[in-house]
Amino acid sequence: MRISQVTIKLSADDINRMLQEFAPDVKLRIVEIRDDGIYGQFKFLMWNIDFIARPHSYKEREEVAVEVSARMLVPIPASIVERSLQEAVKDAPQGLEVLRQVLKLHVPTILSPFKIQLKVRDFSCHNGAVVIDVADCELGMLKGMLPFGGGTR
Repeated sequence: MRISQVTIKLSADDINRMLQEFAPDVKLRIVEIRDDGIYGQFKFLMWNIDFIARPHSYKEREEVAVEVSARMLVPIPASIVERSLQEAVKDAPQGLEVLRQVLKLHVPTILSPFKIQLKVRDFSCHNGAVVIDVADCELGMLKGMLPFGGGTR
């Protein structure tokens, strides 16, 4: 199934509802979305940690990524944060890496096991929403499952 030329806008409330539905045990919430990124808070061990997630689209490489960096409300040694991030992603799917306390998500790699190919024109934050401007999306996981398009009738 192919989808093209779609723009998706997600507010902080939309993302919080999605997080609650898909990962109810995760202690993470989005506080606000500004033009420079998504601001949120998560509970890490016994600390609440503020973070900012910055979506990026690299048109020349046809890649989208989210870089997440944390600001501690209390001084937590950088080595603990980096080690904990690395521990958290060691069993994660390909497309996640930790670079000096920054968690980088390579979205196409994460989506590939689900047979989703994604070409994005824009992935950014504007006017209080995350904007995903999809140029083309191939949903290989649905191939042959739907009664219309791409199959026998």
